[in-house]
Amino acid sequence: IILISAFGWRAQYGIMAAAGAVFSALTFLGIKEPERGRYLSEEEKRKEEEKKAKAAAEAASSNKNPISAFIENLSLVVSLPTARNVLIASSLRNFGGMIVSSFLPVFFGRNFPAFKAEYAALNALALSICGMAASLGGGIIADKFEKKSRMTKAILCVQGCLLSPLLIGLGTLQTGNFYLGVLCYALKVLVSGTYSGPAITMIQNTSPQSQQGNVVSLYFFCITMAQTLSPAIFTAFANKMGALSNPALYGPLITGFVAISYWGSIPFWWAAGKSYKKHMDEAEGTGEAVAA
Repeated sequence: IILISAFGWRAQYGIMAAAGAVFSALTFLGIKEPERGRYLSEEEKRKEEEKKAKAAAEAASSNKNPISAFIENLSLVVSLPTARNVLIASSLRNFGGMIVSSFLPVFFGRNFPAFKAEYAALNALALSICGMAASLGGGIIADKFEKKSRMTKAILCVQGCLLSPLLIGLGTLQTGNFYLGVLCYALKVLVSGTYSGPAITMIQNTSPQSQQGNVVSLYFFCITMAQTLSPAIFTAFANKMGALSNPALYGPLITGFVAISYWGSIPFWWAAGKSYKKHMDEAEGTGEAVAA
C-alpha cells in the first residue's frame, strides 16, 4: 500500500520483483543446504545411496519425454482414489477461490468507492492474520485429531467449503454495509484456508513413496490450471450479464460461482476422506502406516 501510494501500482511490481531478486541472490549465496542424512548410521546411508543409484538408473533407462511422463502421472493419480478425489475437489475449490481473489476487489471498488483506503488495509489484515491462522490451525487440528478420526482432514476441507459460499453471499448480496462485507470475507479466509495442508497430506500418505513428488506436482499443476481458467470464464459471464454498468451484479455472480465450485467439491472431499481412512486403517493393520 505504501509503495503504491508513493510510486504507483505499476512501479510497485518492479520494485517488489527487484527486492525478490536481491533476496533470492542473498539466499543462494549465504545459505548452504545442510548435509542430508548426517544422523543416519553408515548402514542406513549405504542403503539410501543404493536407492538413489537405482532410481537414477531407472530414470536414465526410461528416457521418457515430458508428455509421456505427464500422462503416466495422470494415470497414476486416476488409479489412486484418495489422490483422484483430492485433485478434483481442490481444483473445484480453487476455481471459485481465484474468482474471490480476482473479483471481490472489483465488487468493493465499484460498490464502495469511498472506502478504497479502508479496503486496502482491511483486506491485507484479513489475508495475513486470518490466512496465517487458518493455515497453521488447519495443520494443528488435523494432526491433533487424526488419531481420533481418520476423517478429520476431510472434515476440515468440507466445513470450509460448506461455510464459504454462505459467508460470501452474506457479504456481497448487499451493498449497504461495507464493514459487514469485509468481515464476511475475513471469516471466509479463516474457515476456507484450512484445506491445503490436510489435502496434500492425504495425497502423500496414500501415494507410493517413489511417486509422491510426481503426484503432488500434478496436484499443483491442476489447481493452477483451475485458477488460470476461472477469471476468463467469470469475466465472460459478468460482461454478458452487464455487470460493468450495474456493479451490484458482481455480488450474485461471485456468490453463484463460489457456491457451485465450493459446494461442488464437497462430495469429492468426503470420498477422499473415506478412501483415506480405509487406506490408513489397512496400512496400520499391516504396520505400514505413514506418519500423518
